[in-house]
Amino acid sequence: MQVPMSQDSNQPPQRYQFFILGLYMQPGNRPGGQPRWRISLEDPRTTARSGFTTLAELDAFLSAWMEERMDSEQ
Repeated sequence: MQVPMSQDSNQPPQRYQFFILGLYMQPGNRPGGQPRWRISLEDPRTTARSGFTTLAELDAFLSAWMEERMDSEQ
């Protein structure tokens, strides 16, 4: 019989994280204005959501998030 991973107390802590990535286009502020992409990232475990206006912001957030977890493992 297989035991679901969440019920097996002998398994090490999970070393993966799922995020829900949302991309949506926001219309320009003025008539004829350029639309802009917006990015949202949600942690389905906590429902915490973060918003970003550029890929650089998303990259910085994920880099800091991963670094924080690496530091807590040591």
